[in-house]
Amino acid sequence: MSHVSWDESVRAFRITGFDEASAVLRGQGWSSDPANSPLVPDDVTQLPSSLMLFTDPPDHTRLRRLVAPAFTARAVEAFRGRVGSIVESCLDQMEDAGEQVDLLADFGYLVPLAVIAELLDVGVEGAEVFLDQTPDLVRLLEVDPTPDDVRLAVTAGFEVTMFLTPVLAQRKGGDGDDFISQLLRTDLSVDEVMATCVLLLAAGHETTANLIASGGLALMQHRDQLPALHENPSRAIDELVRLEGPVRIIGRTALTDHELGGVPVPQGSAVLIELDRAARDERRWPDAERLDLTREGPGSLGFGTGIHFCLGAALARLEAEEALTRFFNRYPNAHALTGVPRWRDSGTFHALAELPIALA
Repeated sequence: MSHVSWDESVRAFRITGFDEASAVLRGQGWSSDPANSPLVPDDVTQLPSSLMLFTDPPDHTRLRRLVAPAFTARAVEAFRGRVGSIVESCLDQMEDAGEQVDLLADFGYLVPLAVIAELLDVGVEGAEVFLDQTPDLVRLLEVDPTPDDVRLAVTAGFEVTMFLTPVLAQRKGGDGDDFISQLLRTDLSVDEVMATCVLLLAAGHETTANLIASGGLALMQHRDQLPALHENPSRAIDELVRLEGPVRIIGRTALTDHELGGVPVPQGSAVLIELDRAARDERRWPDAERLDLTREGPGSLGFGTGIHFCLGAALARLEAEEALTRFFNRYPNAHALTGVPRWRDSGTFHALAELPIALA
């Protein structure tokens, strides 16, 4: 079975094997810039050009070097107590709502939203703006966006930018310890600080919400795994990221001729890295389809790898650990109210549309 194949319907190579996917993500001669991709509409140029996710070296190297100190494992771990308090507050609100709630809307969305709003120190008003705009903002991460996706993402980005512009102006030159103030004290331009905040919302809010909800559903469906979650939350999240990771596909464009798995990939070709299928590569994980929170061994590509390894991975893992362990501590018998969950229609994201549950 070949793990690299040409898909005529989308005019791109599909990569489904772990080794081949890792070779692209870690290798040189590949571009993340949508302007280079034959799959992306021309009007994608409306999107901010300084979004780190969509830049190649040397611009990407400079941006990441300046932003990375705020997301080190040590910096994030110092925030654990506050994240735990946020989770408990969200659980209290959910309990007040009654026995039947939506795990995605009433919990999954609210935890990372509150964390990001606190990191940026934007208060309730900012949290409301972010809650309204991130569902459209995340469309800019689709690997094959439609014109509607681009239009809605640009509009959402404009609304977020309008809200943050006076915030950045007020904090520039200040000594605050919030994330925005920290970035403004680096060599980043104001536009680059703005783009980083937009990216934090698009890549950090929606995806973490989806990991919490999808991970919660998986644990309800495999209740025998709950002891392993509480025994070693970090290892458990690794396995949930592998099988329930919120990103299904990452796109790249070949800047030079390549060969992957014995298949020639010419310069200018689009490749679609199918993370969900690479995560089930039996060559790397025995019995790869089975959820096993005690699984030891190699990590997955759920947060990417190489120069574009998810900068917020430590924060997302921390939020998922605190959210899921505290949720199942309080509601060990919570269960889904629908036999067949409703998933969002997206080629890029593994995301529930909703998850009605009973807490008792």
